[in-house]
Amino acid sequence: IRSVMTLCNGGIIVELETERLASWLNNPSGRSTLESHLDITVSFRQHNFSLILEYLPIQMQIEHTNFLCNIENENQLPANTLTSIRWIKPPMKRSSEQ
Repeated sequence: IRSVMTLCNGGIIVELETERLASWLNNPSGRSTLESHLDITVSFRQHNFSLILEYLPIQMQIEHTNFLCNIENENQLPANTLTSIRWIKPPMKRSSEQ
């Protein structure tokens, strides 16, 4: 465990050293082991992180349903790693020179 932070509502946030440990804790046997040692009920929440990509060509068809899947495949990312995509400036608000 890298760090532990206690929240005002009594919850805790645990930062783990490795992805392997996080995967183990996220499965039923790891979760029950943690719950038995701490004598609490454990719930996990997934967090999404926003990324901003500069200079993405406006010709990219990001609205297509398989766009994110193709990006994941091309970059050897696990399935469903990318959850959503949108333009910072919507196409209808772009100037004709863009």
